[in-house]
Amino acid sequence: MNFIQKRFYFYFLSFVLIIFGAFSFYIFQPNLGIDLIGGQILEVKTKADVKKIISDFKIKALVFETKQSFLIKSQANLNEVWQVIQKIDPQAQRLRFESISSGLSAELRKKSFFTIILVLLAIGSYVAFAFYKLKNHFSIFNLALIVIFTLFHDILGATGFYLLFAKFFNFDLDIKFITALLIVAGFSVHDTIVVFDRLRENILKQGKLDKTKKEEIFNASIYQTLRRSIFTSLTAVLAILPLTLIISDLRAFLLAIQLGIIIGTYSSICLATPLLYDAN
Repeated sequence: MNFIQKRFYFYFLSFVLIIFGAFSFYIFQPNLGIDLIGGQILEVKTKADVKKIISDFKIKALVFETKQSFLIKSQANLNEVWQVIQKIDPQAQRLRFESISSGLSAELRKKSFFTIILVLLAIGSYVAFAFYKLKNHFSIFNLALIVIFTLFHDILGATGFYLLFAKFFNFDLDIKFITALLIVAGFSVHDTIVVFDRLRENILKQGKLDKTKKEEIFNASIYQTLRRSIFTSLTAVLAILPLTLIISDLRAFLLAIQLGIIIGTYSSICLATPLLYDAN
């Protein structure tokens, strides 16, 4: 397949992916973790009717029932709920309790946003510096912008699919998800650099970028790194998969990484390189 000739199909697919990711917050309305909005988490093992107790308190809360316990998440004070549970069921056990203030969560949201922006800019600047030798063939500024845009595409795409899974499996969007996005950015740019590096080698071998062979050089560079990119990403996904199934506490975090790796591999091959082709 000629990836360069088919690039407009990939552009359309990426456009849909970006729109899906951008509107996924409104479509799926995710549950934000208490580390981003503030509040409390209470997990109890009890025979009491926890849902009725929460209803009697008339507070906004999410209650998740498992075989062993009830998990309650709310921005309200759950200490009073625990006291009522103890009165109804003296044998009740408090398995977990976490509390984060609204001020701290607001600070975390702010720092998370700026961290993602800073990482994207830093990666773009690094790639521009690493491929400075191509300044006579490409605009280094365009190259940096393409890398940043590709990473932005990967983050939005991973977010969209993560929120889709979160809707069905009751995952939270929390600080661990932000960490997963930063890992995805690092992995994605690795794949992009591999393709760009082979493109640089092919261009420098010829001494200059021949316009008549431009499409051939770009397509050859993609094919020469295609197997490596796919197998590297597939190995990472398969290595993480068992942990995703076994470790329930990290399931959402690991799933976000896997989604990002898959989308990042696609964008490195089908988006970043074709964009560089059209930008110069």
